[in-house]
Amino acid sequence: MRKNLILLLAAFIFLSCFQKSSASDLTGDSITTDGIHKIYALKDYQQDFEKMLEILVKTHPQPYAFISEDSLKTLINLQYDKITDSTTIGEFLWICKSVVTAINCGHTNIWLPAKFGDVPKSLLFPIKVKYVDSKLYIIEAKNNSDKLSNGNEILKINGVKVDVLREEIFQHLNSDGFNESSKHEKTNLYFYWFCSMFFDFPTSYTVTVEQNGKLEEIKLKEAEDLERKKTFLDACENRLCFDLNIESNTAIITIRSFGYYKKNFKIFKSFVDSCFYEIKENKIQNLVIDLRNNSGGDPFCGSYLLQHIANKSFTYFHKDVKINHGLKKTIQPNSNGFTNKPYILINGVCSSTTGHFCSIVKENNFGIFVGDETGATYTCNDNSKNFTLENTKLVMRVARRTYYTSATSLTNKHGIIPDYSVIPNIDNILNNTDTVLNYTVKLIEER
Repeated sequence: MRKNLILLLAAFIFLSCFQKSSASDLTGDSITTDGIHKIYALKDYQQDFEKMLEILVKTHPQPYAFISEDSLKTLINLQYDKITDSTTIGEFLWICKSVVTAINCGHTNIWLPAKFGDVPKSLLFPIKVKYVDSKLYIIEAKNNSDKLSNGNEILKINGVKVDVLREEIFQHLNSDGFNESSKHEKTNLYFYWFCSMFFDFPTSYTVTVEQNGKLEEIKLKEAEDLERKKTFLDACENRLCFDLNIESNTAIITIRSFGYYKKNFKIFKSFVDSCFYEIKENKIQNLVIDLRNNSGGDPFCGSYLLQHIANKSFTYFHKDVKINHGLKKTIQPNSNGFTNKPYILINGVCSSTTGHFCSIVKENNFGIFVGDETGATYTCNDNSKNFTLENTKLVMRVARRTYYTSATSLTNKHGIIPDYSVIPNIDNILNNTDTVLNYTVKLIEER
């Protein structure tokens, strides 16, 4: 299959050389120089697009796991035809992202080079919003609070319905499999950027809202402050936190990252050891492990935490994974581990190693999940390498190896589904209410 597409791409590149000749005659090598609206010569775009395809197909270990070869070829042709001699670098990135993200790999992506990192605030969407289901609400009106209120529902932006906008953004976001919870989280967190990219970084934004029983179109003031307010998810500033409530006989371990590699692993190990020592010393019966917004890290961290909640031996990586270390061997539970099932809080940001961790918990029934579907499952691709496209300098990250745990009975198309699905509503969000943790506390009280 891969050889067939490489041959097709070779033919595609050969035929496009004739297009490049005529395009070069029309555009020459001149480009505009106004930042994110910069326009490169058509032949430069075409060369970079073709190189992007070559890298993607030759480098990625599973380019057709979630899209057929024919469907990818159709998408490639469709996006290639959108490139013109008036395409801006922002538009070109949007075109490229639709192809790169179509293979549905959470570790494969493409982005602007560092020199375009400082896009003027005046070109970015100026207020903080969030999708709740398919509806878009204002979370922080910022300097537009004289005309808009937090909690207002936005129906359109620059004439585009917000459900259409959401669908378009989703098609340009990378994720593992057909997972949408991770895309939902990324859209909400970086809406100011993806919305701007969709409209090719316009100089103004107009929103359609319903206020006082009537529709209003309001032109937004330029952004002054794009920083978001901190929420309960930011309360653990050091990424590793432990809370003990003797009265409720409950401990909460918060782990916002497994990113403690090599020498730093001892930091993670020491933290876990101290937590479970306190739990055992105080004879705590209820444990909550908060993994929300944990995007992964070192598998040794995931494995070490698993040893403290496992009630039987387990294997972390599958025996066929091409990796040489002890995580393919049988691992025994830690003698100081927790004997009851912990409640594990999850959301769409839980990816990579966090997905691996959750898959083993799910497969072996080591814990009870509360929250939203994780952003990853038992398998993902990584060992990624960065490539820079020669002309536009777009940076492309492509995974080169597949890693999967022993939990192969699970699907690779979606993340880990919680035992108790808890999705905050707009009032919860505006009031900064930790709905997932509150729900978990009630479960503990009822038990």
